Amino acid sequence: MDYLEPMTAAVRAAANIYRSAKNDLHIEVKGEDKNNLVTAYDKQIQDFLYKKLSAAFPGCAFLGEEGGGKIEVPMGLCFIIDPIDGTTNFIRNFEHSAISVGLAVDRKMVAGVVYDVDKDNLYAAQRGCGATLNGRAIHANRSDLDHSLLLFGSCPYERELAHRTFQMVEKAYTRVLEIRRTGSAALDICYVASGKADLYFELILRPWDYAAAVVIVEEAGGVICTTENQPMPIDQIVGVRCGNGKNLAEFDALVQNL
Repeated sequence: MDYLEPMTAAVRAAANIYRSAKNDLHIEVKGEDKNNLVTAYDKQIQDFLYKKLSAAFPGCAFLGEEGGGKIEVPMGLCFIIDPIDGTTNFIRNFEHSAISVGLAVDRKMVAGVVYDVDKDNLYAAQRGCGATLNGRAIHANRSDLDHSLLLFGSCPYERELAHRTFQMVEKAYTRVLEIRRTGSAALDICYVASGKADLYFELILRPWDYAAAVVIVEEAGGVICTTENQPMPIDQIVGVRCGNGKNLAEFDALVQNL
């Protein structure tokens, strides 16, 4: 079954809400963390996607960043959605955010769409069909650590992980080609998938941060795993690393004692 066509259509339609954003974003703080922000557009995009995907896939379930409640993926079809991955970038007009939609079937990730609306770059993949960027096949690089462009996330909602994160970044800086921090986990993973970058890590992510991009990077020939070198789960909060087999092994050896 072709899941990507209706998923892509829904995401492209939702992008019109993203583009309609004005200065008054109705910004709110989620919970007690002043850095965990949400806008009216996050909510509108998520609601729109729920409606469109429910029409295309009657009876499907959803796990969304703005849904609240328990993180759980049931059997059957379940869409895992981050309506705006990189909300702080979106608020500041930094132009590096994405609409991210992953599809699990019987608790296995089978398809993913990540749309960088500002650059009009749409990353997509379905199991067994390869990964694409705007319809063209993409492939992860085979760079070793010394020639890798490293991306990382700084766990902005878990500041207690900052010390270890920046220890790892400092250690890696002595080896890698260069380092970047962009503010969108889904796009970072897609950048590895497309060869724009070679390696990415973050010490804690939630399912909507990584679900769609997992399929994309794996279909592009990349490797993604938890920071404990375990296969990626579907509904757990975990640390994430992705790259290729060679540079991941070298990176693990470099930072294993930190």
